[in-house]
Amino acid sequence: MVKQFARYGIIIWVGVFFSLALIAGMKDKIELSSPDGNLKVVFYKDDAGRLRYELLSKERVVIEGSELGLIVDGVELGKDAQLPGDIEVRTVYEQISTRGNHWSARNYCNTTILSLKTGKTEWQIEARIFNDGLGFRYLIPGKGSIMVSGETTSFKIPGKSIAYFQTNMINNEGEYERKLIEDVNALAGMPVTMKLADDGGYIALTESAVYNWSGMALRTENDRVWRGVYPDDSSFQVSSQGNIAISSPWRVIMVAKDLNGLVNCDIVYALSPAPDKTLFADADLWIKPGRALWSWWREGTGNLETQKRYAESAQKLGFEFILVDEGWERWSLNESEYFGMLKELCDYASSRGVKVWVWKHWSKLKDENYRRYFFQKVKESGAVGVKIDFMDSESKEMIEFYESALKDAARSKLMVNFHGANKPTGEARTYPNEMTREGVRGLEYNKGIIYTLSPSYNATLPFTRFLAGHADYTPVTFSRWFMGKTSFAHQLATPIVFLSELTHYADKPEMFLEYDKTAPALDVLKSIPTVWDETIVLPGSEIGEVAGFARRSGKIWFIGVLNGGDAKTLRINLSFLGPGNYQAVILVDKMRTKMGFERSEKIVNAKSILEAKMRAGGGFVAKLTPAP
Repeated sequence: MVKQFARYGIIIWVGVFFSLALIAGMKDKIELSSPDGNLKVVFYKDDAGRLRYELLSKERVVIEGSELGLIVDGVELGKDAQLPGDIEVRTVYEQISTRGNHWSARNYCNTTILSLKTGKTEWQIEARIFNDGLGFRYLIPGKGSIMVSGETTSFKIPGKSIAYFQTNMINNEGEYERKLIEDVNALAGMPVTMKLADDGGYIALTESAVYNWSGMALRTENDRVWRGVYPDDSSFQVSSQGNIAISSPWRVIMVAKDLNGLVNCDIVYALSPAPDKTLFADADLWIKPGRALWSWWREGTGNLETQKRYAESAQKLGFEFILVDEGWERWSLNESEYFGMLKELCDYASSRGVKVWVWKHWSKLKDENYRRYFFQKVKESGAVGVKIDFMDSESKEMIEFYESALKDAARSKLMVNFHGANKPTGEARTYPNEMTREGVRGLEYNKGIIYTLSPSYNATLPFTRFLAGHADYTPVTFSRWFMGKTSFAHQLATPIVFLSELTHYADKPEMFLEYDKTAPALDVLKSIPTVWDETIVLPGSEIGEVAGFARRSGKIWFIGVLNGGDAKTLRINLSFLGPGNYQAVILVDKMRTKMGFERSEKIVNAKSILEAKMRAGGGFVAKLTPAP
């Protein structure tokens, strides 16, 4: 048994076991079960000769008979394909490090490859079935190129399910809708979450390892069918690399009996390739999660002195970073001068224990030579990361840009934040220098006159968009004008509930450091981490209504609750605590105003119950530290 430890994204091998078995497929039917036997996928051909699959959880159908296949060089591969007679099944177990909901995850699945033939075209389906979901992808063996013009992959959802989805195909910044599955008529971005009828649990649809391909969305059809489509490419060419088969991204179906299982599902991460050991050999030395102050949201980028002030405030808060957004390159008309000013800022911030990130429009980085030059200049200036903005597409061409930018940034030992971006698909495992990405309607939508972020929207995100991975929502404002219908406690709970290894706090630092109404919460705000060792979704959570999370960092627990609806009280059982007593700092809503906190402190233990009494659109925060 080999152990190779690294905290941020490098694989931890605890053991990989391959259990091989030959399973004889029934005529036109092949079954594959999860390691615990509770989940089963059945591949078969229908009466029309089309290749289909069905997914069952404890014999209950969670995906009804749905089509499989690609359209390659004008040939629909899923039609009249010949199923293999026997299949070889392997059981894979490995422990991998993660960064976000918990520090470690299991890649535990049964896997097989179906070798198929349609006409003269040989192709394969690789399937991996976990205890909490299914991933499958298409393989085209051999050398050369293919033209992909679509796929017939579909997902037929059981009747009376409730769908949660958004329809912004440009940058995934749509509001989530809630509809009965029979009433949905939409082109939806992934992930899409479904609550199954009759307490049947939840499923979520998304994809993993989108490289050398176009990003997929889902278009609804009659009879509860969601079909995979490429919104940004009508067709695209894919070439083989060496003797490796051409492979599509993984099509992912998460399956969980409750929201805790859904949030803690690691399939997207597990299906992504491990990082390059050479490129990220010293990852722990330069890849650092943390919190950032960010002037653009409240004050604009301003000048060098503005950013120095933010660096001073970041030091006072104990934050690790500041972000210098769009406009810093206009500090001078001369490139050497504005890079010189950036270096002056980095030196000034570094003397205060604060590091600097800088913004860049993606179109300026399309040219590989300039991109590498720019990254090196940023590194030489002393900055540690780049925010790359406005891609607004997941075409194959843009997917290739994402990957190239991550590789080149890693060569300069720079971290990356993508804005105006598609949803994450496990890139943070393959390229652990990706610290966050947008792909979400975040707090910037409350920057104008119309406040579009409702409390219900915030209570929906953890069970929809965040299932795909981190999101740069840029949380926390204590400004009366920008909070919308939320409360102070709701705002403070967002960096606990929302996941982003690099978390940008939106409001100006004076609202944290010098505002009397936030003073009761300042010590808690200063201590909220961005990565966690353990995450529990609290009972009583409901999509769009309540998002209650308990997260552990070391021995300290943080509880954050977002109330998306009317005033209510959530009883929080602390049985997840370890032995002994904990000192609890509790921050609750003021019931007559959304401004300010009510603070209390008391000793609790695993037998205690906390009452989270919340106003409409309110929230609840607690910090639980082992008592001396």
